[in-house]
Amino acid sequence: MEKTLSSRFSMFKTKHLTKEGLSICFFILIISNVKAQDLKLAGLQYVNYGKSEIKDTEGNQEASFQEFGAFVNIPLRLKNNKSVIVNGLGYGFVEASRYNSLALSDNDLQKKLQKFYYQFTLMHQFNQKWNVLVNLKPTLASDFEQSLSSDDFNFQSAFIATRIINDKFKLGAGVANTMRLGTLRFTPVVNFYYKNNRHQLDALLPLNLKYTYAFLHEKKLKLGLNYGINGADFNVAPIQDNEVDKINYSRANLGLLVNYQLTPSLRLKANGGISARRIYHMEDVHGNEYDFDSEAAPYFNAGIVLVPPKR
Repeated sequence: MEKTLSSRFSMFKTKHLTKEGLSICFFILIISNVKAQDLKLAGLQYVNYGKSEIKDTEGNQEASFQEFGAFVNIPLRLKNNKSVIVNGLGYGFVEASRYNSLALSDNDLQKKLQKFYYQFTLMHQFNQKWNVLVNLKPTLASDFEQSLSSDDFNFQSAFIATRIINDKFKLGAGVANTMRLGTLRFTPVVNFYYKNNRHQLDALLPLNLKYTYAFLHEKKLKLGLNYGINGADFNVAPIQDNEVDKINYSRANLGLLVNYQLTPSLRLKANGGISARRIYHMEDVHGNEYDFDSEAAPYFNAGIVLVPPKR
């Protein structure tokens, strides 16, 4: 009798553990299949865009930016074992500077800008071949020097469907309503992911592309190339004499990157190169618009991120 009970308990325990193990594996499978990029649980980042001469102006006018960002993401697996929800919060700080300006009473202008955002991401695995990603990102972007209004708010979003071709290659497409081009606009996107041995290519065209080659034991060190377009839009209190109350900008970055897996959960990352297509757009309280761009110049990006340890 004892042997029978023991045998039944052993079978139940094995079955229970197997079910739980499969559930955990499927949770990881959803994340890795739906979103080609690594899931990041938290991170800090600093970016420096050096002085760049503004085109078609007098007096050697220049612009520079320094940016700091922090975020945290909390993934949650739904009971259907086919979906994962990620709730995220983020903060960004931008110090924008303009030098030798002839249009302002003070030749130099320094503006401190901030943004706060909540990010909701749903990743759903339909079957072994198809999955979708839905992303919603309401954001407050302002200098917070006056009462908030609807102009301080923007709402970004994305929808991407991905086909898993094989264990090395994934291809998808969708649409993103994004600020990466400086103003909020709908952009068709193509999602491309390829990984073979130590080579990895990850892209969301036309917004970003990253290629890396892994070195060292357990592929802790990755070197490669990085291309990305980014931008932002901020509502501000009127700036000095010309009453500018809205600033947006975009740029395209191309550079070398290095990632180092410091521990199973901590990753150091850095990239640097040339920032081009540095385009700026301003609007004043009367609806007048001012557009200018600046020469290509170096940039540097460094950060640390917390990632789920590999199983």
